[in-house]
Order: sequence, then structure tokens, then C-alpha cells
Amino acid sequence: MVKNLPEHPVHARADRGNPAAYFSFPDIRNLEAHISEIPPGGATPTHRHTCDAFFYVISGGGFTELRASGEIEKRVEWQTGDLFCTPIHIWHRHVNRDSSQPARYLEITTIPLMKSLGDWQIEGKEISRSE
Repeated sequence: MVKNLPEHPVHARADRGNPAAYFSFPDIRNLEAHISEIPPGGATPTHRHTCDAFFYVISGGGFTELRASGEIEKRVEWQTGDLFCTPIHIWHRHVNRDSSQPARYLEITTIPLMKSLGDWQIEGKEISRSE
């Protein structure tokens, strides 16, 4: 059990681009969970992956850009209490629209399932603030 997600400590991770905390549940083999925090006015790197990903917004507000062929196809607005998902293998990034408070979300993915099937892949791009 993980208690108090809004206050749970997160740590910088070079492989993510934003602070996160990963959780292990030994009896759950096909799902993975972590919380991530986007700094005030910040964004995650643009990336895509071969897993399902569901996001529950713990605090803050912003939007997620979904892209195909480099063009923004859809913009999903979110705020505290919202639940949304990103499609498999679509380029996307999450943006915190608040310039003074971090945004925090719980992400639940099927990464372990995809790894067990030999079909796990993640790709990322460096992004600029203006993108």
C-alpha cells in the first residue's frame, strides 16, 4: 500500500526528465504504477511507448499533447481529480500550465505485461520550452 500520494516524496530521475517515485506490488504482475511531478510551468519530454497508460491527476492542471507525424492532433486538458489515457505508440507530452505550483499524477501502465510479451519499447525526444 502507498499512502498519501499528494505528499509522497518524488526524486529526480535522469531517464525521465521529471521527478518520480515508482511502486512495486509483488502480487501484481502485469501492471506498474508511479507518481510523477511536473515542475511549475514545465513539461515532460515528448515520448511514445508500446504500453497502455492511464493517468489520474493528483494535483494541478495542464494538458497533454498527442501527436502523429509531428503535428499536434489532439490536446487533452486535465485538472485535479481527472482520469485520462494516452494511446499506445502515439507521441505525447504532458504540460503543467501553472507557473507557481507543480502538477502531480499517478500513472498506471502495462509495462510489465509488454516486457513479458517481448514487445516493450519507449522512444523519447528532447523538447524545448517553445515546442
